[in-house]
Amino acid sequence: MSKNRYKARTPVQSRGIVTRNRIIDAAQDLFGKNGYHRTNALQIAAHAGLATGTFYSYFNNKKEVLIEIIKRFYTETAQKVFYYYNSSSSGIKDDPFKAGKKLVHIMITSLYEAHRINPSLHRELVALSLLDDELMDINRKEETRVLEFLTSLLSSVRDVLHVSDLEAAAFLLYRTAEDVIHRLRIIGTDIESERMLAELEDMICAYLFVKG
Repeated sequence: MSKNRYKARTPVQSRGIVTRNRIIDAAQDLFGKNGYHRTNALQIAAHAGLATGTFYSYFNNKKEVLIEIIKRFYTETAQKVFYYYNSSSSGIKDDPFKAGKKLVHIMITSLYEAHRINPSLHRELVALSLLDDELMDINRKEETRVLEFLTSLLSSVRDVLHVSDLEAAAFLLYRTAEDVIHRLRIIGTDIESERMLAELEDMICAYLFVKG
């Protein structure tokens, strides 16, 4: 008899994709509320309004769901940056300095919104990644994809940058924003978030760009 009664599959039809996303959404909610180690597949299925067998039709275990949640976080963050940047910069693409400042603003805003979804879940993910080499590796790979995307965006405003190493600049942009926002969302400060984000944006722009 096989180890898993059900063989997890990747859905291709819309109904299957919807069901799989319901499982991920339910797991994301429960991991944030109860913690990863205090949540099991049965609870996730019930929270999604599905049979336990349906869970195992899409995932072999809860760790696979956690991996999808991590990938979703990075993908949605990059998509938000791409969407907001392209939809709001049509009138300023001829002005690289304004486009660059817009990029920084959107990056910070998108990260802040991403952390708003479930602060306790982010706290859980950070702790788990530090203890699990596989999760750490996945985090690193997903972050690399985001950094490659940011590097390409910085390249589009290269004319107004006074940094030459775009890969390093993208890393500093992302990690500085991520770490400050993580502190604001997860730990908190005595200074209002709006003030911190405004200063963060000014600091990054001062580092990246020549004066406009």
